[in-house]
Amino acid sequence: MQPATQDTTTPEFYDEMWSSYGHLDAVSPAAFHRRRVVCQLAKKYASHAQAVLDVGCGMGELLRDLEPYVPQARISGADISERSLQKSRQLNPRYQLFQMDLAGKDFVEKYAAHLGQYDLITCSEVLEHIPEDALAVQRLGQLLKPGGTLIVTVPGGAKSKFDIHIGHQKHYPPRVAAQLMKQNGLSVLEALGWGFPFHSLYRTAVRVASRFAVGDPGEKKQPQQNGGGSVVSTVLGGAYTAFGKVLNPLFYLNLNHGGEQTVVVARR
Repeated sequence: MQPATQDTTTPEFYDEMWSSYGHLDAVSPAAFHRRRVVCQLAKKYASHAQAVLDVGCGMGELLRDLEPYVPQARISGADISERSLQKSRQLNPRYQLFQMDLAGKDFVEKYAAHLGQYDLITCSEVLEHIPEDALAVQRLGQLLKPGGTLIVTVPGGAKSKFDIHIGHQKHYPPRVAAQLMKQNGLSVLEALGWGFPFHSLYRTAVRVASRFAVGDPGEKKQPQQNGGGSVVSTVLGGAYTAFGKVLNPLFYLNLNHGGEQTVVVARR
């Protein structure tokens, strides 16, 4: 995987990201509970949705988790990475899956058939990767039906070296994320800072682990290889697994304010 000083906006970059680090979601309590929070909000605000799109669907974990919360819906997924979509198609053959770049050229022309078609859109851990985040939010709004619901998650705390390594441009406290939605044509229903205290502890541990696993931004060297994968993947995978086993049950006790996981519910 290329360092984040390279162009981190291309499909090829995210093909490499998913190949190198996609498996970490399986052992991350943060990923599991983030999906749980999104599903609870989907039930609260859009349980009768007929058409749902997960933008940045990766390997399809959230697609599967959403099903019982929007039982009437036709669920689709989109991602910039064709490699992750290939894997997701193997795991999720019943969903419509297609490539989408929220900041790409000719968006309206390419996705004309999708504009104004979705009652619910989820976009989890995507906007922090996009330099043109305002444009991305505008396009998410274009994909929604009038009155449709958007659920966005983005990191809210300090960036780790690993975050920078995988292309994070910025992080968003709830107030900043809510303002981004409002400035781009959406009404904000909720803005949460989920995750205090246990997710915050977990994020601190990841920041510490990534100091040892990831070089400074701008270094030209690649992550050292370690047989089955990079040292970055090995070190962080170990940290995710160890802390995941301890913290996963405690994550149910996290509060919706004061944490580092920003979640915003907005409506067109």
